[in-house]
Amino acid sequence: MAFFPKDQVRVHGRTLVTLGTLGITCVAAMGFMLTMMSWLPDWAPQASVWTIAGIEWKQAVVMNTTGKWLLSTAGMLWTLAYLTPLIALRRLGRCLYANEALSRPVADAFRWLAHSVLGFALFNAGSIVLAAIAAEGNHVPQHDISISVAGCYLFLIACLCLYSVAHLMQLATEAADDAQSIV
Repeated sequence: MAFFPKDQVRVHGRTLVTLGTLGITCVAAMGFMLTMMSWLPDWAPQASVWTIAGIEWKQAVVMNTTGKWLLSTAGMLWTLAYLTPLIALRRLGRCLYANEALSRPVADAFRWLAHSVLGFALFNAGSIVLAAIAAEGNHVPQHDISISVAGCYLFLIACLCLYSVAHLMQLATEAADDAQSIV
């Protein structure tokens, strides 16, 4: 069965909604557990996934109350960092499914996706800084905070591409509106 391009865009939109919903559910559950990690002394996770900015469960449980609160806040920021682009991705999928591909809602959804990628970087950096502050006050072995030039460069390219797509879609919708007003 062959799809027309318009139908293919709708299928992609529906797929984005499904993947976004699945990702939101998984990240929210994992983020809740990360946030509660330092407050659960009887929980002994077996996987190395359960760390916040390199601080493991065993180190988190022995922190003082201030350190635990800072680490919990870092867990919330980590969760927010990963939820933000997933929510924007789901919104983009809904817009692609419900609207014409070259429409203002789709252009706005691409713009929000670009904003969410920037939000991801800010929330994730905040999470790492809070975890480092929590570790500093509790004599946890020091962790280096490093920024990769290659990672920043690729991140910058991704953001600029998303903003460019959003701007091009905005221009395309304005051109389509002008063409309709002539006819």
